[in-house]
Amino acid sequence: MEIIEWDTFAENGIDSKEPVSFTTGVFDGLHRGHHELINCLVSREGTTPVLATFVSNPFKLLRPQKYLGDISTIDQKIKLLEQAGVATLILIDFSLNFSKLSGRDFLGYVRKHLDMSHLVLGKDHKLGNNGDTSSLRAKELLEPKGVVVDIVEPLFEEGSPVSSTRIRKSILAGDFCDVEKLLGRKYVLDITNSEIQNRDLTAYLRREDIKQVLPPEGEYAVILESGLKTFATKIKIIEDRILLENKPGFQAKELTFNCSLQE
Repeated sequence: MEIIEWDTFAENGIDSKEPVSFTTGVFDGLHRGHHELINCLVSREGTTPVLATFVSNPFKLLRPQKYLGDISTIDQKIKLLEQAGVATLILIDFSLNFSKLSGRDFLGYVRKHLDMSHLVLGKDHKLGNNGDTSSLRAKELLEPKGVVVDIVEPLFEEGSPVSSTRIRKSILAGDFCDVEKLLGRKYVLDITNSEIQNRDLTAYLRREDIKQVLPPEGEYAVILESGLKTFATKIKIIEDRILLENKPGFQAKELTFNCSLQE
């Protein structure tokens, strides 16, 4: 997968041998609903699938008091998007200046810099400053110009849409069975840069080093991983630390929550 920063894209565009199938969004967690949209993107014959997303969730900057945290890190998101079949990834470093761009201008800018013949958006997706351009409005704007616009219906699970907001709330409630069901995989913390510490013969991770959403204080069954090495243990989340019941004999890069909570 080719990765290009927005500023570089804005200057040089993308030289594709085929027309482009394009989508954009936050894609936090890359859940089952996101996969429905990406499947539509990558299955368009005769096109190169291109996706634009944000390095950091825009809500961190726009609504910091209400933002509850990331489901996935940018490194996790890149890996998942590559596995899903995205050919080119445009990374946007969101800023207040970028937030002023209208949805119409954003789409016009994208069309100027790549040969977009196909656009895929979620039904409830809104583009631009304060979400000024709905997916339906994007369809009205672009289809007369020869761009095919597919609007993907939300995926429902147990009567409610699968969404990053819903997953985030389930993590905060410690319901990892629901999280796994909505993500389509287990919830994984990226602890590559979170060194295991020791205090009073107890191994622990510092909560401040974890950049993703954490469940409430309590005990959880987890798997620590690094490459092909795995280590099953329990953790206990307290105010400032994540205590490890047993320390692995290697520096773990991932911490995976099992579905069931261990009391």
